[in-house]
Amino acid sequence: MELRIPDLLAEGAMSAEQLSAATHIDTDRLRRLLRGLVALGVFEQSGDGRFSNTAVGEMFREGVPGSRRAQTRMLIPESYRAWDHLMETLRTGVPGHKLAHGGTLWETIARDPDFAARFNDAMAGNSEQVAELVGRLDFATAHLIVDVGGGEGALAGRILKSHPHLRGIVCDLAPGLAETRDYLEGLGVADRCDIVECDFFESVPSGGDVYLLKDILHDWDDEHAQTILAVCRRATSPGARIMIVERLVPSRVTTEPGHLNAAMTDLQMMVQLGGRERTVEELQRLFERASFRLLGTHPVGLWNVVEGLAQGVDPG
Repeated sequence: MELRIPDLLAEGAMSAEQLSAATHIDTDRLRRLLRGLVALGVFEQSGDGRFSNTAVGEMFREGVPGSRRAQTRMLIPESYRAWDHLMETLRTGVPGHKLAHGGTLWETIARDPDFAARFNDAMAGNSEQVAELVGRLDFATAHLIVDVGGGEGALAGRILKSHPHLRGIVCDLAPGLAETRDYLEGLGVADRCDIVECDFFESVPSGGDVYLLKDILHDWDDEHAQTILAVCRRATSPGARIMIVERLVPSRVTTEPGHLNAAMTDLQMMVQLGGRERTVEELQRLFERASFRLLGTHPVGLWNVVEGLAQGVDPG
């Protein structure tokens, strides 16, 4: 991704020599890399030796719908170093990221602005991909949505853009909010969305009709996830809704592509953060302990929205 070859090939096929001149990489070494990526289905090679994008390669261009470029840049090299410690994680439960980098992922983000920027870009990209679909859910009776751990505000911002009657709050730690105002202004919804610094283990803004948590609970083990839900419940009134946007692990995994994505993301959470993807039954148990009643699930691409309703008894 650092060489931006998929972007260079956006206008058509190029030779190894042309790509070498554009990337300043030795032609022979670059050609060998390109051949490997042809074998993996990222590029294809024509009879005259030139290379072009496949449908997979197109997914790594910047700015195209469904692009995975930001997600890939987030993973390299930090995540690969964490996977070096997979066996230790399996034996001890200590996340590979902590073993590789000497601290948690969040500590790495706090001390490394480059990684923080790549992480925030990847999270915003994920949210943009699901926001349109989430925005089709029922917000007709809602007035205020709260995007918990919302970072740049991609999810809340695009829902606000689709629903002009709504107001929003994006809340997160300070590093996650660094680009939020500019992002919301770019969408034209900044006048309807407040930005609040908070720690969702301690408190979140109160009074929302819908609380959104996208890719939040899966970062944490059950004890921490339970705390986050309890904090959200204390901020709500009975009848408020919560929408958890995450991948669901099926009760029985098969070779179906969505199952592969959920299973591999679950392993990534184990290695990177000590968290996990969950089945709907596991999320339901977390809901019930926090005084939310499961309303149902809605598929949104590789993700699902798991929707709950705040009950009359606050969690302890």
